[in-house]
Amino acid sequence: SVRPIEVQVGLVAQASGSARLRLGATDVIVGVKAEVGSSHRDDPNCGRLQVAVECSPCASPQYEGRGGESWGQLLASTLEAGLLQGPGSCSGPAASVLRGLCIISGKAAWSLYIDALVLNDAGGVLGALSAATLCALHATRLPRVTVSQGGGEEGGGGGAAEIELDDDGAGVPLTGLESLPLLVTMAQLGLQPVTDPGALEEASASGMLHVAVDSSAHVCGMHQEGPKGVDPATLVALTETAVVVGKSTLHSLQMFLSSAAVVQ
Repeated sequence: SVRPIEVQVGLVAQASGSARLRLGATDVIVGVKAEVGSSHRDDPNCGRLQVAVECSPCASPQYEGRGGESWGQLLASTLEAGLLQGPGSCSGPAASVLRGLCIISGKAAWSLYIDALVLNDAGGVLGALSAATLCALHATRLPRVTVSQGGGEEGGGGGAAEIELDDDGAGVPLTGLESLPLLVTMAQLGLQPVTDPGALEEASASGMLHVAVDSSAHVCGMHQEGPKGVDPATLVALTETAVVVGKSTLHSLQMFLSSAAVVQ
């Protein structure tokens, strides 16, 4: 069973969107910063998305010294891979979100910088980060954009397009978020599958399986880790359990987010 989940959104005033999520004793916070930049290099009609994770040395003994930096890079790359087909890609589950970030095709688009901080790691930190990221993106509001044609040298138009941002209003929510998946962690202890493993279960597991599941119960990707990996004989059962858990958890999160009054 999944440990109790507690979510708070809109906590970081300087961020475009933010969420703090507790999964049992695991505690993470995610902020989203939106900036206007150039269009995606592979698709002129897409924006950009980038993930960074910082692990507090106080969160776990394994994060002390340079261990925290290495774990942060691994968590960030796995999170980003769950949203995109590859680093910097404009395909994958987040493609519809990236297309909604376009301002001027081939010239300007929003870039989303997702910065996460692990405050305490009591197991299942990747799943907690994934859920917190989805909540932070749902809470994100972009300034309203007005694009006007520049006047040119003689004021007759034809100059470069000018972008004006209106930060005074409530802002515009992101689109396409319903396609984003949630990462669900399964552990294998002997032949016993464990859903949402705690720290001790992770340390004892022979293999871990992280499955990206969307709201339609589709598997968007998976990642294995651990000393021996997941036994192929139990891979299907672990994946099927992850799909059930992922769909249920996503439904619960979406119910909360749709009823929450998010004030940025």
